[in-house]
Formats: sequence, structure tokens, C-alpha cells
Amino acid sequence: MKAKIRHMLREQYGEFDTYLELEYEKQLLEHVSTDNHRGRVRAWLTYNQVILELKHNIKDSLKLRELQYRLTDNENPNKVCLEVLSELKELHPEIERLYYKIMNF
Repeated sequence: MKAKIRHMLREQYGEFDTYLELEYEKQLLEHVSTDNHRGRVRAWLTYNQVILELKHNIKDSLKLRELQYRLTDNENPNKVCLEVLSELKELHPEIERLYYKIMNF
């Protein structure tokens, strides 16, 4: 199961090369593959959508790294995502949608 999830993540994200990226991948895999609580799995998949938006569409590597670091640092993931997104200068429609989705978790 983890191998399939890892393969899908790498198709979307690209290679996890740095230590931070590998730690984020490990954290995401842990929550998505072993957590039986569907709400938390859905939440972590949403956080990953934010990561993908920051990486591919907004191309804000500083915010991307900040979010990855904070998500791997055992902080409250909802709070972390909302804080990072609220600091963006421009909320693109998809980021705004994700922001409000996270607010409703």
C-alpha cells in the first residue's frame, strides 16, 4: 500500500530529494497509509494539495519549505496551513478554495 501511495506522490510532486522533502513524504505516508480515521486522511491529502499548489502553480519555494518544515515539526497541521496561506500576497482561486476547506476541518 505504501509503495503505491509513494509512487502516486512522486508522480504529482516529483522526486523528494532534500532531507526536508523526504521527511515530509514520510510524514504524509504515515498519516495517509496507516490512519484509519477518514477525516484525517482527507485532511492530509488536502495539505498535500496546498504543497502541490505552492510548488507547481504559485512557485513560492520559501512558503513551500516553510509549510513542509512545519508539517513535519508536529505542529497543528490545520493551524500551520491556514497561517502559511494567510501570509501569501495573492490568494489564487484554488488556494482560496483549499483555505476555506481547511477552515472547515
